[in-house]
Amino acid sequence: MAGKPRAAATGGENAAPGPLFEADVAAAPASPPQRARLGAAPVALVAALVAAGLWGAWVTKSVLGSHDRPAIAKVQLSGIVGEYVQAQARSATPPEQVTTETRAFMSEIQRNLERRGAAGQIVLVGEAVVAGNVPDITADVRREVYARVRMPQQAAASGTDVMGAMRAAMSGSGPGPAPQAGALGGQGNAPAN
Repeated sequence: MAGKPRAAATGGENAAPGPLFEADVAAAPASPPQRARLGAAPVALVAALVAAGLWGAWVTKSVLGSHDRPAIAKVQLSGIVGEYVQAQARSATPPEQVTTETRAFMSEIQRNLERRGAAGQIVLVGEAVVAGNVPDITADVRREVYARVRMPQQAAASGTDVMGAMRAAMSGSGPGPAPQAGALGGQGNAPAN
């Protein structure tokens, strides 16, 4: 406590009988003890640490949570590529142009997936995802790729088109004579009674 420093008692003659701090208790004033005051520096330091923590939480949320893209997603590449290959097979495009267009299509898929990866999105091939709650972005990738690369258009039916000729023959409006009733068998060829 605040008071005069006491000389240390070293031996028998100068030692006072009784408790060790008896002299200090009698000399202490009857006023309540004063609490130590905090300075402005510790208060400012705590406030700065709290503000820095809140700012860090806000930045983390805005950086990681502001994107409308999921962090992990899957894409069905076989579906997109299969759809394009089928459309290309049905088109009347010359083989050299088919090769060029297919390379452009595959390059655009690659660029699209690379852009997603550079933005921090992890894209899994849908065939490799066995189970789990992974969002499917196949429709988004398909829309973005076809916005840059045009989808092949189906060729118009021609005289050498096998499928077109088969459809016309089945409907009875195609080239060649229409089958006569009874000419191929059935009820028209039954013996008359």
